Amino acid sequence: MLQREQLLQGRYLLQEQLGANLGRQTWLARDITVSPAAPAIVKLLAFNPQMEWDEFRLFEREGQVLQQLNHRQIPKYLDYFSLDRESGGGLYWFGLVQEYIPGTSVKQLLHQGKRFSQAEVKQLAESVLEILIYLHGFNPSVLHRDIKPSNLIWGEDEKIYLIDFGAVQNRGASEGVTFTVVGTTGYAPLEQFWGKAVPASDIYALGATLIHLLTGTPPIDLPQKDLRIQFSDRISIPASFVRWIEVMTAPDLAQRFRSAKEALTALKTNRYPKINFPTIPQPRGSRVKLSKSPDYLLIKIPQPRRSLLDFIKLIGNLVVTISSLPILLFSVLIMLGGMIGLLLLSMLPPSPTPVLILLLFVILIGYSLKYTNHELKLVQEATANSLRHIFAHDYIYLDRENFILKKKLFWWTYYQIIEEIYTINKIEYLPWKTIIIETRSRTYSFAENLTENERRWLTQQLQEWLDSILNE
Repeated sequence: MLQREQLLQGRYLLQEQLGANLGRQTWLARDITVSPAAPAIVKLLAFNPQMEWDEFRLFEREGQVLQQLNHRQIPKYLDYFSLDRESGGGLYWFGLVQEYIPGTSVKQLLHQGKRFSQAEVKQLAESVLEILIYLHGFNPSVLHRDIKPSNLIWGEDEKIYLIDFGAVQNRGASEGVTFTVVGTTGYAPLEQFWGKAVPASDIYALGATLIHLLTGTPPIDLPQKDLRIQFSDRISIPASFVRWIEVMTAPDLAQRFRSAKEALTALKTNRYPKINFPTIPQPRGSRVKLSKSPDYLLIKIPQPRRSLLDFIKLIGNLVVTISSLPILLFSVLIMLGGMIGLLLLSMLPPSPTPVLILLLFVILIGYSLKYTNHELKLVQEATANSLRHIFAHDYIYLDRENFILKKKLFWWTYYQIIEEIYTINKIEYLPWKTIIIETRSRTYSFAENLTENERRWLTQQLQEWLDSILNE
């Protein structure tokens, strides 16, 4: 067996085993033939009669591909060798030596509990896209086919490096010939498992990796709907960035970025192809009024349908509120009387007993007043909620510059905000609750009294109109 401090080829001194599985070993070594001794990565594949030929082919391919690549964020190919049984501890080994990249794999960072910020995720995305532009620029394109957190190194120089080219494929190689299915479930798109990988397949894998970084959850463990990874409800990032990742991970090739260059341009400019989600129709019987044009979107949410129980609740809250006012007034008058009594007693000759009794009386009344006031506030809030539930209606207006949200009770506007449309980060439907519009500074909610289907429909209408403006 290979072990630490073993010298291979009279050149590579093994230092630390980085990985091992089923006849494969990866070592950190030092090349002692240069001064000072330089670190290097030595990948070893054990040869035995049971070894799959495809396994050797993938190993050999990595060496061949690395020889032709020359990119500052891809490890350089250094050497290739074989070991006899005597040198290899009873096994024949094939060895591949490549440049050592000081840093930590993104997978390790995730296991250490690191939560990646939006800025860090965007930095990683831009770096990997630059690498893919280089790889896909070959003729035919060089496809990595296994982009995932463990194959990305966050270097000590703060640069991102793409490693492990064992699954790499010359795009033309699989056309009309037998192929080997490679890739990692959750990160590789469907067409890759059908043996039809294209440059957009690497883009999908990068998008799935970004989802893992943002949510902290592997894509395979996230829910899916219509083959799309559902992740937006677990993160808080601008809507434009969410939509960009959705285009990256579209299961349909026709809806995905066609090239890394297109994806990088879209990321930097916030312009990206529109995803044609299935249209949600306005629910039957809905009384919501919506009108729109290329220049504006207007939504009027009417007062909800009222029931007898709603009116009974409202009347009950009003009765409690009105009946509590005399009690509150009486408590205030008694406390004021007690305070005046304390003031008068302070002018008389000292006598501790009546002063103490009066002081305790005032404290007791004060506590009662505080409790009564608290209960009254709760009743008032319940009354206000009942009034809003029965009589209030929402008004949402968006144009090319601003969006306005109003809440009205009869003719009275009791709530209104105006913000610039470009401050909107996210529009989201919260199941069984509301619709939210999240801006750079605040989060606004509305449509609490609508049905679930109405909220889904309105959310899609808002998002599609906003996308049409932002992508012009």
